[in-house]
This record gives sequence, structure tokens and C-alpha cells, in this order.
Amino acid sequence: MPEGLGIPMPLKEKVRRVALVLAICLVGSGMAGTALAQDAGGAPEKLTLRVGSMSDLNTENPFKSCCNADYEFLFLNYDLLLQFGREDLRAAPGLAEKCTPTEDYLTWTCDIRSGVEWHDGTPFTARDIAFTYEFILNNGSAGSLYKNYLPYDPTFETPDDTTLIWRSTQPTFAPIVPPWAYILPEHVWGKYDGQDPKTIKSAPNIPAVGTGPFQLVEWEPGQFFRFESNENYWGGAPTIDEIVFNVYDNQESMVQALKVGDIDVADDLNATLFRSLDGEANIRTFESISDWWPSFAFNFGGQGPDATNLAALQDVRVRQAIAHAIDKQRIVDAVYQGFATPGDTIVRPASAFWHLDVPAAEEFAFDPDQARRILEDAGYKDTDGDGVREDPSTGEPLQLQVPVVTSTLGAVDASKLIEPWLEDVGLDIRMQPVSESRVLEAWETGAFDAYIWYWSGDPDPDFISSIYITDQCLGWSDGCYSNPDYDALYEQQRSTLDVDQRKALIDDLQRFVYEESPAIVLAYPSVLQAYRTDRFEGWVPAPGSDGPVVFGYGNWSYINLRPVSAGSTAGTSPAQGGTPAFIWLGLGALVVTGIGFGVARRRREDVEA
Repeated sequence: MPEGLGIPMPLKEKVRRVALVLAICLVGSGMAGTALAQDAGGAPEKLTLRVGSMSDLNTENPFKSCCNADYEFLFLNYDLLLQFGREDLRAAPGLAEKCTPTEDYLTWTCDIRSGVEWHDGTPFTARDIAFTYEFILNNGSAGSLYKNYLPYDPTFETPDDTTLIWRSTQPTFAPIVPPWAYILPEHVWGKYDGQDPKTIKSAPNIPAVGTGPFQLVEWEPGQFFRFESNENYWGGAPTIDEIVFNVYDNQESMVQALKVGDIDVADDLNATLFRSLDGEANIRTFESISDWWPSFAFNFGGQGPDATNLAALQDVRVRQAIAHAIDKQRIVDAVYQGFATPGDTIVRPASAFWHLDVPAAEEFAFDPDQARRILEDAGYKDTDGDGVREDPSTGEPLQLQVPVVTSTLGAVDASKLIEPWLEDVGLDIRMQPVSESRVLEAWETGAFDAYIWYWSGDPDPDFISSIYITDQCLGWSDGCYSNPDYDALYEQQRSTLDVDQRKALIDDLQRFVYEESPAIVLAYPSVLQAYRTDRFEGWVPAPGSDGPVVFGYGNWSYINLRPVSAGSTAGTSPAQGGTPAFIWLGLGALVVTGIGFGVARRRREDVEA
């Protein structure tokens, strides 16, 4: 079994039992902070990890997932064809042990694990993978979140239970991106095949049947969601018995819960509370690389009859003027207290290979006078003296209704800075703090002029680039931006297998979005977390040593955590964990290094101010 994916089952169970005995002994000796106790009957209670989160589940349905907690659920409950490697997020064995292409990259053959079971005991086979991908492709908008991972009209064959043959009409590296589509059981989801997409997206899914190391078994919206361990997990049974995510409506309460030991780890802290924990007994603070960005995104009105469509926002000059009116360095300093860098392009600096650093001479530097000149020269003047400019073609005032997602770290504070900056150059901006569920509704209907939410991305830049193509309207697109030149450039990079050529195209896509400004990247904040050191050891940051310990691109900490043993100091710093030593037979160096996986966390994430 590959290193880092779990100890083989018999040894794993021995370690687990020893850990339980040690933990019980610690309780009996009066040592505080252990995760185990004994009930009145003398039997050990469940070994429970408690995670503090500002983000609740939005859904338990994989076809409606969007945000941070949803993806943590999916990583725990399900598996991918290939998972993201711990060190650098390159493709690593998952349900497939390897995937090998033909010389022309039109056909891939994947060797699928044998002996894997679904949570309900039903045998898993390669057919479940083919079913999942076919379901995504054949069920309209129900599969819109995942279709981009399956390009060029693929077909899927399963000559036996452990072989998947993926054929496409054009050369592709899609199987080893890897496709971020969670594999679902045909015996559960087959009954929904061909039904209305709304029916599919509303299908109940608790308990959620997957193949992952844990199973979602309970959810009380606004309070908690709970997982039980999968003793038959193909990577080895986890040591901990259950995970409970406690949902908080403010960070102060979550931090207090961490201090008194009601939770074991707290995710996405603001800078003030993060600093307040420095030196706190039995608590370690941990700053990880930036993997997301708050976005000021505009709506272009293509969602349908109820969509807002402010004509001035179709004018790139207006969007560029807004970019010049925003002081990103001030947002970094005042909102994120230095735990961030100013934003520019849609691929974050953490994805070092792919990120384009816009030269200073080409940036939309903070310059209110330049913003005014752009608007004035374009004919947007304040003709009635009320301080608000009007559109010269429609006479409409430049008035924007802007929902601001309160659960996005720093969004509300940033909006309080942005509002007067934009008013100063002649726009009427009405910021409206709203819940994530409210902005999800606006996202689908287009009932907004702009909003402040966030984006993250995939390890490969294809996904974050795709959200600005025309076909993503009513999919991942923020505001139905559409430009045929961008669409053509995006398609070109998808079929380019040479790494240097693809890198140049990804750079061009980043320049395109930066200059056209369908959305403005405000900042690249660090991820600030804290966890207790007196209960569990084996925390595994991922990717690499600078990634987050939870809410990352996998389940590394959850499957490696164990109770702190007597005299151990392992809990005082993140464990490096096992690094999958995967060598992909049959893949040329072009593809292995050409994918160039950068560091990222997830698509949208849900973080709290």
C-alpha cells in the first residue's frame, strides 16, 4: 500500500486499539485534554474529533455542492478516480491505481482497485466510475459542476470490474488532471438517471453512501454535521471513530470553544483572533499559503428574464475605472492585517508555476483621478449634479446593488472601504451584507449588479479559467460574462499538451481576465488555523508543509490523527505525514510535469470574517 494512504488493515487495527488503551489510561490518571473517556458501563466512548467551522453544509447532494464545508464532506465521504497527491497535488492513486495513455493520448486505460466496498457493503467496480461520468454528461444542468472535467465527448468502457477505458475525440490529459468528480454508487443514484435536473439536485443523501474513510450520517443545519468512520476503507480504517463539525455564527465563540477544549481545531480565523491565540497553552497557530481570493464580480445579465442587466457594466471602461478606484494594498493592511498580498490575476501566486504576476506598469494601480478621467472620457458624466454619473446611452445612473457575503473572510470590512472609494469617483454603490444562501439564489437568477464573494480554484488552472467562458453561464460563471475570443483561447489551452506552450496560453488567459475585468481579484489572504496539541497528534498539512491541516485538498489529517501518547511532543507541530511515492508507469515526462499542479484549496470556499 502506498505510503501515506493508511497502514495495512491488521496493523492499523492494532495501532488503533493500543491508542485507545493509552487514551483511557490517560483519562484514568487525570490528564486533561484527552479525546476519550469511559462511560458508566466501563466501555470506551467514541474517539471523536471536533472541528470548529464558520461554514455549514449547503447541501449533502454532490450535484449541488458549491462551497467549503460541502467539499470537506465530499473529500471525507467519497473518492475520486485519482486523488490529489499530498506533496504537490499531482495525480496520485485513488480508486484507480494508475491510468496509462496511448501514444496519441486519445485513449486511457485505468487500473481500478479490487476489493473496495461502498459504505453499505455493496461491492464497488469500475462500472460505478463509468456510471458517474455518464450520469454527469447525460443529465443536463445536473452535471454542470463537473462536465468540464470530461472534455471532447468521452466514452467509457468497463471490460471487467477492475478496468476503465476512457476514449476521447481529441488528445487529452483530463484523466490525470485529475477529474474533480466524486464517484457515486450506481445502485443508489441510478434511479435518478434521466430525471429532471432539479429532482437530481434535490435528492436527499443522508446517510451518504460512498467509498471514503468516513460517512456523513447526521446533519442539523446551523448546528453540526457528523461523520462515522469506515472500518472497511480501502486505505485502512481511520483511528478516530467520528468527526463532528460544530458550526459557529461568530469567530469569537469558536475561538473560545478551542481555548476551553470544546473543539480540537478551528478553521479560517481572522487576523485579530489568530494573533490572540499566540502563546496560548496547548494551542498551536498555523498560517498556510494563500489559496483563495475575495472577488468583486460583475453581472452581465445572461441568466434569464429576472437577471439584472446594468448596461454600463458591459463597458470595459467602467469596469477598469472601478479597478483603478480600489486600493488593494489598503485592503491587505486594514482588513487582513498583513496576512495577505494584493490581488491581480485569477491564478493565485501559490500556484507558482502557473501564476502570472502582472508587471507594475500594466497594473490598474490605485488612482482615483485616473478612474475619473476614464469615466469622463467615456461620456459618463454627472449631468444633474447629484454626485452620481449617468450612462450616456441610457441615462441610467451608475448605481450598483452589491450583495456582500458575510461568511467570506474580510468581505464586509473590504466593502466598507470600497463603498466610499467608488462614490468618490461618481458611482452610487449600495453594499448589502447577505448570507451565502441568499447570494446562491442571486447567483442562479442573476438578480444583482455585482457581488463580493470569493474564488479558489483547482490544482490545475483549467477550472478557474473555465468560469469565464460563455458555456459556464448558469454553471460556475459569476455573472454570465461572454467573450468569443476568450472562449477560443480557453479551448486552445485545453488541447495543448506541451507544457511551455500551455503555460503561455494560461498567461494569456490571465491577462485577458485582468484587462477585461469581469471580476476584480481583491487580495490573496493567508489561511489561518489553530488546533489543540494535547488531544491528537498526526496533523498533516497539505499540500506540502505549508498547506492547511484541515479543509484542504484531501483527508490527510483525518486519516492520520491519533490520540496524543504519554510523553509525546508530536502534537506540537504538524506532522509531515506520508508522501505518496507514486511513479506513473506509461506517462511521459511531458504529461507528468506538464500538468504542473499548483497549490490550491477548492473552487469556492466559505470563510468567515
